[in-house]
Amino acid sequence: MLSSYILSLREGLEAALIIGMVLGALRQMHRQDLSLSIWLGAGSAALLSLGTAVLLTRLGLELKDPAEAIF
Repeated sequence: MLSSYILSLREGLEAALIIGMVLGALRQMHRQDLSLSIWLGAGSAALLSLGTAVLLTRLGLELKDPAEAIF
């Protein structure tokens, strides 16, 4: 379970680094008007990810013996 949390933390840090680089590139190109699009995309990706995690968790809790092993 701890390894899942560490993996999620690492992926979150990578996403933050990529978002920071894109925002920095937009700033150097003087296109800060596109920053809102970056934040909306990152926010929608986070919400979709959380929704998928909740769905898979609920699905995983309802599975029985053979299906649970496959999941």
